[in-house]
Amino acid sequence: MKRAHTMQLIGKTRTASGSDTGMTALPPAGFTLVETLVAITILMIAIVGPFYSVQQAISASYAARDQLIASSLAQEGAEYIYFLRDNNYLSGTGNSWLQNMDACKVNTLSDPGCTVDPTQGNALAACSSSGCLPLRLSSTGLYTQNTLGGYPVTRFTRTVKILQVSASEAKVVVQVTWSTSHRPYTITVTDDLYNWL
Repeated sequence: MKRAHTMQLIGKTRTASGSDTGMTALPPAGFTLVETLVAITILMIAIVGPFYSVQQAISASYAARDQLIASSLAQEGAEYIYFLRDNNYLSGTGNSWLQNMDACKVNTLSDPGCTVDPTQGNALAACSSSGCLPLRLSSTGLYTQNTLGGYPVTRFTRTVKILQVSASEAKVVVQVTWSTSHRPYTITVTDDLYNWL
């Protein structure tokens, strides 16, 4: 017994014996190479777009985190200078209001300045002409200038400058610089310091 094989025609059929109704067969189903490449291109655009957006969002969150840390470090540096000034008053020894701050005194704001480390008491250290050393992160999570503890170096560098404007006024400039995703950033806190007495 012979089976009849059929092929779909437009509205008609052709049998295996070859009888034809005069209609041509439809092309075989499938994609051409061009159709496949267009589909892959559209798919890649649909996938790469969201991945790029996620990568940008992650980079922005890292930059925001570092900016928050840098702002706190700059504020801490300024507050420590205020603390030293207040200590000079409260010591009762008749100290100059800017005593023990010589390492940070500058003639111009382009001078190197000093580093401040509140974790080590009165730890002001003059910076070299090439700049200040970066901060380190202690095992307790505090930022420090201590190089003896083997603490890892951070991306943050804090510079403090005191420019004496008059006998009773000084300008305090604290600058924190860092780099996130190979982009340099700087935060500067500037305040006026006065001799109260």
